[in-house]
Amino acid sequence: MACAVLLLAQTLSAATVGRYGVFERSFTARSVSSNPYRDLAAEAVLVGLDGKATSPVPLFWDGGSTWKLRFSPNQTGLWKWTVRSADAGLNNQSGVFECVTSPLKGGLQPMVGAPHHFQRQNGERIWFLGDTAWALLSDNEPKLHHRAAVEQYLKNRAGQGFTAVHLSLLSETAWGNAGGAPWTDLAAEQINPLYWQEADQRIAFANAQGLTVGLTLAWARKRTTAGELYAWGRFPSLEARLRYARYIAARYSAYNVYFLVSGEWHGEVGTRKSTQAAIRAEFVAIGDALKAADPHGRMIGIHPMDDEGSTREFNDTAWMSFGDYQQNYSALHQRVLDSRRFNKPVVNGEYAYFLRDRGGHGVVDKPHSYTVDDIRHATWDIVMGGAYVVTGFGSTYMGGNRHPTPFLPDDPKNEPWVEQIGLVKTFFTSLDWWKLAPHDELLLCPTPRSADRSGLVEVNGRQQERVQAPATTYWCLAEPGREYVIYTRGLKAPLTVELGEAPTRLQATQFDPRSGQRTELSPATVRHEFQFLPPDEQDWLLVLEQTRSPNHEPRHS
Repeated sequence: MACAVLLLAQTLSAATVGRYGVFERSFTARSVSSNPYRDLAAEAVLVGLDGKATSPVPLFWDGGSTWKLRFSPNQTGLWKWTVRSADAGLNNQSGVFECVTSPLKGGLQPMVGAPHHFQRQNGERIWFLGDTAWALLSDNEPKLHHRAAVEQYLKNRAGQGFTAVHLSLLSETAWGNAGGAPWTDLAAEQINPLYWQEADQRIAFANAQGLTVGLTLAWARKRTTAGELYAWGRFPSLEARLRYARYIAARYSAYNVYFLVSGEWHGEVGTRKSTQAAIRAEFVAIGDALKAADPHGRMIGIHPMDDEGSTREFNDTAWMSFGDYQQNYSALHQRVLDSRRFNKPVVNGEYAYFLRDRGGHGVVDKPHSYTVDDIRHATWDIVMGGAYVVTGFGSTYMGGNRHPTPFLPDDPKNEPWVEQIGLVKTFFTSLDWWKLAPHDELLLCPTPRSADRSGLVEVNGRQQERVQAPATTYWCLAEPGREYVIYTRGLKAPLTVELGEAPTRLQATQFDPRSGQRTELSPATVRHEFQFLPPDEQDWLLVLEQTRSPNHEPRHS
C-alpha cells in the first residue's frame, strides 16, 4: 500500500512531456572549478514503463553551477531518472516525468523495409529535402543576419516544403551571436554557455517549424585564416575533441537533429601534417564518442572535400548512417549509384548554391548554379539515382557571407528555384517513391548520353571553370512490372522503355518539371516495351503506372 501511495504521489508531481518532445531538468553542482566543462562530468539513467534502462545520458554544463539533463522519450508512460556524478550536488538526484501522446513525429531514421529512404520515428515516411544554412546560429549585423532574420528564413523554408536544414555549430565565418563567441578560449577549452543558449533557441525554433536540423560539429582546418578560429585542428588535443563531441550529444541529441562529425574533413589532412589515415582515425574516434553519448540513436554522417566528394570510406564505422553524404559536382548520377551499395540513404549535401556570386563581380561562380535550368538539371540527375539533396541559395547559404548582398531570407531572385525544387518533392510524394530503384538499363535510345559540360569563363581578369550537367541524358527509377519513372533531357529521338514479357495495361503521364503540369497520355496494353518521344529537347518526365481497378486498395499508408 505504501508503494502504491508513493507511486501515486510521484505521478501527480511528475512533469508532463509529449512523446518525442524534450524533457529538461536543471541541477546545481557544488564543486568549485575554473572549468566545469572540462573538469566535471555527470550522467543520468532513465527507465520507462517497460523496465528497460537507457544507455547513460550525459548532462551538460550550462554556466555557473548549472547542469542540465535533456532527453526525448520515445514511449508514453512514466519515466524515472537518476543522476550519477562525482559532484555531491548532482549525484543521486532523481525523479519522474510522464510522457503523453503528442502530435510530434520524432527524428529522422532510415525507412524500415526501404533503407535508402527516410522516415520519422513514428513511422511516417518523409521526402528529405534539405537547404544549406551554415551560419544559422551566428550573428552579423552588417550582413543583417540575426535571430529575427533566421526565424523568418526558417518559417519560409518550412512553408516552401523543405524538411531539413544543415548548419555548422562552429561557423567557418567565426561569427559569434548575441551570446558572444562559442569559445572564450578554445585552447584552454573554455566554452561560452551564452552562445550555446542562443543556439538552443534557433534549433528549437527550426524543430517547431517541422524542420530536422543537421548539426556539423566543426569545420576542418583548411587554411590559417581567422575564419577558422574554431576548426577541428585548433582543438588542443584528441581528448578535447572527444569531450566536445560528448557535449554536443548531451546538449542536442534530444532535439530533432542529425549530426555531421565534420565539414570538409579532408581539409585537416593538408594542415596537420599527418597522414590521411591518421586524420581519418581521429574522425572515426570523434564519431564513436558522439554515438556513445547519444541515447536517441540520431543519424550521423560526415561531410567531405576530396576530388570525388564522397564519404563512402566511413561505411566501415559503427556510426555512419548514410551510404554517402556528398559534396560532389561531377558525374552526379553515377556517383549516387556508386554509393547505394551500402543500403543506406544517400544525400548530396553540397552540389550548387543558386546564383552565388562570391566575388560580387556579377558572375555566378559555383557549379550548376548559373541558371534555374542548370540547378534543376543537376538536382534531377541526383534524385533519379535514388538519392536526396541539400540544395542552397547564394544569398542565404552562408548568412550573406561570400555573396555581395546581405542575408536575404525573402530574396525574390530565389523564387524560381524555390518553386521548382518544390516540384521535385511534389512529384515523388505523389508516387510510392520508396519502392522505386534505379533501372537505367531498361532504357534504349539511339542518342547516347553525353558527359558533363565544362569550360572556362573570365571573372575579374581570372579564368574560372564553369561546370554544368550533361546536355543529353535519360534515367529510370522503377518497380518493374508496376511503376516506371523516366527522366529525359536533350532528346530528339524516341526513347524505348523495356517492360518485359508479360502484357500489362499502363497509364502514361507526362510531367513538366518546370511548371508541374501533368498530361495524361492514352492508356495502352503493351508487351515488351513502351516508346516515348518528349515534346522537345527540354527535360521531361514520363510515369508509367499499372492501371488499377476502382476497388483497389489505396497505394499510400
